[in-house]
Amino acid sequence: MFTRKIHQLTTRCFTLLFSASVMAMPDKAMRAGKWGVAIVPTLTNSKVLQFDNGAEADLNKRSGFGMYFGYNFNGHVELGGIFGASNSNYTGTRVIDDGNGTTEKFTANMYTSTLAIDLAYNFLKGPFTPYVNGFLGSTYIDSGIPTGDITTGCWWDPWWGYICAPVAQTYTSTRFNYGAGIGLRYDINRILFIKGGVTQNRLDISTANSSDFTTYQLYIGFKF
Repeated sequence: MFTRKIHQLTTRCFTLLFSASVMAMPDKAMRAGKWGVAIVPTLTNSKVLQFDNGAEADLNKRSGFGMYFGYNFNGHVELGGIFGASNSNYTGTRVIDDGNGTTEKFTANMYTSTLAIDLAYNFLKGPFTPYVNGFLGSTYIDSGIPTGDITTGCWWDPWWGYICAPVAQTYTSTRFNYGAGIGLRYDINRILFIKGGVTQNRLDISTANSSDFTTYQLYIGFKF
């Protein structure tokens, strides 16, 4: 009697565990025909950009944040768009036009934002798969370096209310960017997924050395 009860209890436990694992296990075609939305924390490696006549920009390692929205045509192909932004300090070297090649160090804060189209290929239809991706888009760059122009800006301040004050204009630019990456994806269930990868991103700017950046990305999202 006791042995039979133990057997029945064990059988029920295994049945419950198997049922839970089946519910949690995504089917192979679970991505096909579904939209995906994700938040994307990023980390970009430091980089020294060299410009004409010895000018440099030593960019610190910087973290950023992005949003992703895409569509899975099938278990392999996914097309989406991604918006990302980052902000960091950097050290610059400028060359004074005095005929002597005098250099001067300065620090500034750089802001960038990127909007790109991303095409990913998942090698496997199952929940766990490696992938490759390629992307192209445009990047807005605010160098943080004053142009010398002053304008008046107005805003609502939490302490002082509505105020207007002089605002220094900075050098900005919008550049074409493109790149590719590799990573791993895991579909946790029929709703949630995560994936992480590394990309090589190149900016279309005139530098003496390569203007490519290595960025690590983590996607945390859901499908619908």
